[in-house]
Parts: sequence; C-alpha cells; structure tokens
Amino acid sequence: MKKKILAVLCVMGLLAGCTAGNAENTAPQEAQETLAQGEGESPAEEAESEEPQETETEAEQSETALFQDYFDITSEGIDYLSVEGIQLPPGIRLSMVGKDSGSSFWKQVHEGAQQAVDDINKALGFTGDEKVQLNYDAPGDGDIAEQIDIIDQMLDKSPDALIIGFVDINSGKTQLELADSNGVPVFAVDSGIENSLIISESKTDNYQAGKEAAVRLCELIGDEGQIALLVHSSETETGIEREKGFTDEIEQNHPNVEIVNVAYQDQDERSTDDIAAAVLAEYPELKAYSAMNEDTTRELLSALEMYGPEDRTITVTGFDAAHSEIESIQNGTLAGVMAQNPYGMGYASAVAAMREIARMENASVIETGYYWITAENLNDPATQLLIYK
Repeated sequence: MKKKILAVLCVMGLLAGCTAGNAENTAPQEAQETLAQGEGESPAEEAESEEPQETETEAEQSETALFQDYFDITSEGIDYLSVEGIQLPPGIRLSMVGKDSGSSFWKQVHEGAQQAVDDINKALGFTGDEKVQLNYDAPGDGDIAEQIDIIDQMLDKSPDALIIGFVDINSGKTQLELADSNGVPVFAVDSGIENSLIISESKTDNYQAGKEAAVRLCELIGDEGQIALLVHSSETETGIEREKGFTDEIEQNHPNVEIVNVAYQDQDERSTDDIAAAVLAEYPELKAYSAMNEDTTRELLSALEMYGPEDRTITVTGFDAAHSEIESIQNGTLAGVMAQNPYGMGYASAVAAMREIARMENASVIETGYYWITAENLNDPATQLLIYK
C-alpha cells in the first residue's frame, strides 16, 4: 500500500522541499481513495471469511499496520517502522526518559516505543522473562533537574540502551559520559543535544517545519502584515529550531511580513495572557499570531479569546495535533497546525536502540516528518492517525 500513498508522504515529507503550492490538499483525496480501494478484503468480505471475529489483539495489530502503511520513516535505506531482521538475546531492557509526564504528545511517543517492543517480542517469540522490556519515565512539567535525576536512576539499573528526549540543550553531558563508560548506548527522541555520544536522533526536522509553518501563515494573511510568535522554550532544540526556521523564512522570502514580537515562555515571567495582551496593546494592527507547540497554542487561543480585538479576527496557527487543537480548527479559532509524528518518533527510536544492541547499522538522524493540518484535510485518514488526546 505504501506505493499508493506517495502523495501523503509528500505532505509528510516537506523536508524534501514540497511547497505550499505543490503539496496543498493533494494528500487527503489520495489517502481516502487508498483506504476505499485497499489491497485486501473489504469489511463485508471479511465478515464472510473463515475468521468470523477478530480478536482484540488482532484489531490492535491491524491499527498498527494501517499506521505503518500511511507513514514512511526511512533513513539511509533503513525502515524504522519495522522490526524485521532484528535479532536480540532474551531479556533485553530499554529505558526511555521523556520531557513531560503530563504531556499527551509524550504519551504518544511512549506508546510508539512500546509498540515496537511488543512487535519485536512477537517476531522473536519471546514470552515471560525472555521479553524485551521498556521502562519509561518523565519529569513533571519539563523540569530539568527532575529529568537528570530520572536519567541517573535509569542508569543505576544498567539498561541495554537509553532513549532521552532532552528538556535542555545544555544538560545531560555528565549522564552521557557515565552511560558511555558503562557501555550503555544513548539515543535522542524529539529533542537532542550536541554530543557525539548520541548514536542517533529520531525527530522532526524542526527547522524545516518552522519554515513551512511560516510559508503557510503567510499564505493565510495574503503575504503581508504584522505577526508575532510565542515560543515554548529557548533552551530546548524544538523551540530553538522552529523559531529560527520561521524567522529565517520570513526575513528571506516575505518582505511585506514583519515579525513584531517573539516571546519565550521559559524566559518570560509573565503569563501567556499578559504576554498576548501586551503585544496586542503595542501592535493594534497585528494580523497573525503563531505558537510553536501544543501548550503555547492552547494558551494563546485562550488569551486571544479574552484580549483579542472584537472588530476583526487575528489569524492563529500552531504546532502539534492534540485533540483540543483539532477542535479549535473545527470551530474556526485556529487556522492550522504543523503536526508531528510522536508515535512514529517513539517507534523509530526503539527500533534504533534495538538495532544497535543487535550490532546493526543505524542512521545518525531519523527524520519522522511533519504535516500541515487545516479544516480542509481533517478527514484525511493520515491526519486522523496523527491526532491524539
């Protein structure tokens, strides 16, 4: 089925340079036709087949197969949505440290990694104590010190591999050195740091996603006017790269668009409400506002509902595909979001870790794609697979 959905992958693969003009709304129709046509039996045919009922486990496997059909995460010729060919000894233990224990995004990353572990156990026939295990933990609200403590605790248990979504680009060096001295390979997921001890990173190309988000916003406002940015962090790779990609695109290619304010939540002691109110007061002609992750998008929408002008609409765009954001797109308060693939990130990072343990080659960077979602393509099956609660 993968060969039939190249249009979907083109939208996901804006990394390769698909522009707003040549990618817009081609994927949804292609995806719907692919699902409608299929390659196997229709639901009616399945009902008449020799298997009268599908077990819960088989249904889950079918959902995973559908996800793998719609998204291609391949780097240096390696399919990171497959465990095929990986041979592991029994009892392997992987540890994963996320960025925020309360984040729906990170729950999706965890779910993807767990599915990869479940798939390898099934493929190798491991049961009981033989099973590959995944141990997951994350700090509350992206707390840097708490994350370091969690990493230390993980290393004390001597895992066979460690996967980390780094909260801060300046943290973790000591832990990486400790892991290296103990023969524990380390992988980054979503957010990495500059360190040669990291074997590979599974992530969105955040710079290119930021550039494409800027292109899309400029289309929405007729390529002219004042805009502002709300960035979640100046100390994590996702915030830094998205903001840089966004601002570079505006400065280089949109002379009639002016970024009048960039605010960083981790640096600003004010609430999002106060930040937005101040920007609106200083720039009464503000035409658009863009947020750089799920939390900033949600908080910005709330602030604009309270302080936004009554006589006109400010165009708002964001990042990620949480259910609350999708509801905002449906009700018209959010124009669009640049979605990521957190499930795919988690799956790919676990596959990379298992490949390393199996002494197989790995790509140093595994790009998991990004996808522009608006009201026009909400019913795209690929879009639906990216939405999370």
